[in-house]
Amino acid sequence: MKKTPSNTAVSKPWKNYLTGFPSLGKRPLIVGVLAGFGEATQILKAKERPFDLVEWRLDLTGQRSGMWVERCFELEQADIRVLLTIRSSAEGGKWFGAEDERLVLYRRGLEVVSMVDIEINNRLLSRVVAAAHEVGRPVIGSFHDFSETPPRAVLEEVITRGWKTGVDVVKLALRLKTDADLPLLLDVLKTGTPQRPLCVIGMGAPEARLELARAGSCLAYGFLGQFTAPGQIACQELATQLA
Repeated sequence: MKKTPSNTAVSKPWKNYLTGFPSLGKRPLIVGVLAGFGEATQILKAKERPFDLVEWRLDLTGQRSGMWVERCFELEQADIRVLLTIRSSAEGGKWFGAEDERLVLYRRGLEVVSMVDIEINNRLLSRVVAAAHEVGRPVIGSFHDFSETPPRAVLEEVITRGWKTGVDVVKLALRLKTDADLPLLLDVLKTGTPQRPLCVIGMGAPEARLELARAGSCLAYGFLGQFTAPGQIACQELATQLA
């Protein structure tokens, strides 16, 4: 069941990971968020796929005695690339277990999935990056604030730390509370480059999610069954709006 790893053990430009995506360069890659095993079954049977890849939220689906690995493998075999996320409770997720156990799960997932997401503020970051790059898989380093949009200096520090640790994409997901927040995020988004791409999400307002996606965010997230973040848009609607 193991995927054949890449021949390289070093980080590559993000675009080098993305061969085969028809939408690449035309719009953000659409990520369909899977929060349950039933949703995975449905998309395997569906004729339409309003996404470029899916995010398997293991902290939400649960492990089911290892069945999650088999299901991720089935998705990959069906030409559906999988992004594995085990979101810590410290950043809005449902993972309350030991960090060493989470690292074991990431390593197990890297045998079958195409990429992983880990929080930039987590002590596992460098170890997950090393494990992923060893088998030629990209890493999304993420930062979430469900209460507010922090000052620009805080965001710049997070972004810099992510790049220094070797992540391939920095993802910022922040709650919009004031009129100044969206302009700030749009400005921060401009600092991204093809070599150092940014995913920037304004939580709480669907319109802001779309505006950031159209302004150059490299990824846009939509739910497939139930929403998993404030203001999240259904995947099908997201695909329609960004077409």
